[in-house]
Amino acid sequence: MIDWRELPSRTSKELWCVVAQVRKRAVPSVGGGSASRVVEEVRNKASKALISRTVTTSKEPAAPHLQGTQVTESESHPEWKRRRSVGGFTSDVGGKFTTTKRYAIVPTGTVEFATPWGPVGTTPNEYRNLYSGGTQLDECQVASYAPWPTASASSDAALNAFGTTAIAKCAPAEPTANLAAALLEAYHDGLPKLIGRSTWQERIYKAQKLRREAKLAGDEFLNAEFGWLPLISDVTDFVGTVIHMDKLLQQYIRDNGQMVRRKFSFPPESSVVETTARSNVYPRLGTLGGTLFDFSKMPKAVVVRRRETTVDRWFSGAFVYHLPQTFFAGLYTPFAADFQVARRLLGIDLTPDVLWELTPWSWAVDWFTNAGDVIHNAGAWANHGLVMKYGYIMEHSIVRDTYTFVGPTNQLGGGDSARPHPLVMTFESKLRRVANPFGFGLTMDALSGVQKSILAALGLTRLR
Repeated sequence: MIDWRELPSRTSKELWCVVAQVRKRAVPSVGGGSASRVVEEVRNKASKALISRTVTTSKEPAAPHLQGTQVTESESHPEWKRRRSVGGFTSDVGGKFTTTKRYAIVPTGTVEFATPWGPVGTTPNEYRNLYSGGTQLDECQVASYAPWPTASASSDAALNAFGTTAIAKCAPAEPTANLAAALLEAYHDGLPKLIGRSTWQERIYKAQKLRREAKLAGDEFLNAEFGWLPLISDVTDFVGTVIHMDKLLQQYIRDNGQMVRRKFSFPPESSVVETTARSNVYPRLGTLGGTLFDFSKMPKAVVVRRRETTVDRWFSGAFVYHLPQTFFAGLYTPFAADFQVARRLLGIDLTPDVLWELTPWSWAVDWFTNAGDVIHNAGAWANHGLVMKYGYIMEHSIVRDTYTFVGPTNQLGGGDSARPHPLVMTFESKLRRVANPFGFGLTMDALSGVQKSILAALGLTRLR
């Protein structure tokens, strides 16, 4: 049997021939009708000799109002069996799903008891009744006494709201926003060094000249006379900033489009309400029970209805994030050779001559300008870059009414054997609603141009 909660997810490319279907079936009640027999015995008071014995039988059928139904509305997916038979699913084949089911448990107890002997008018005779058969509540036969409980299912608008909350609770942190923030931090760290870049070329040239004139090879002299080590520190710090930004971008590019699955469950909701459904009641002993109770005796019993309501909701989805590769092209294509130079600067001893040879410093300003454009674009996409390959909000609600006989049975002869068992009536609903890639309750017309371009880039071009 397929668990309706675990139907795999689907992509837009597999939405061919999706047809909504409504199916309905009967759900017979458990238990129900009862057979009963009353034996009336008459005997002489003095001799105790049996004068007559009359047997009456009856059978009540299961009450039609307790016959349940199940109605299911879902989408048909012809690819389900095909994909299942060839090795399973790699994508989403789920859809909107609603099923409601009502069913009753009508236990019928079997009892036997005898009333005490009583006089037959002014004759010398006495009589008693012996009962054997079922006992139940009148609610089991009278529809107006036990209406079906109403559903506790949420509306589509409410489910969309729950789905939106679940996404906010469990979605991965916006990678595009994190990327923009990390790049901006690195950019600001490197900016002061970039501002001082205009003096680096002149300072390196002077260091070369000073070293040749002094004919000294030691950095100690250069540092003392010129401040060589601070210059090296400025250069390597700036190059390190560029390399760090490059690593951030490369990591994002590697992870771009990777799917992250998430689930979130809301705290279960439950409530119990008890009310008195009827007063002054007696057990129902088939159609023959009218002579088996003391109708004058007080107190009399009541029927209590206990309504238990439970609701479970949960979300399941898969997230991906995406930025166009064109955002980054301007940082790599024009500066491929310069990146090689930058990496070499971090791995060798830097003398004035070496630094002079390896530093075409004009690229630094251009690269940082392009990096600023990338940061701006990433920031503009920060609220759009995270999308869902699939997302579902699901709900399972149960409303259960239990009718219970409370109080004395007042059966003739005393005792409590005629007490009926409770009647249980249940209304159950299971719902699943589908998100589009940007959330619940959205349509294609409501999406921005940026969002639509992301869907096209990820192949998610069809929305429900």
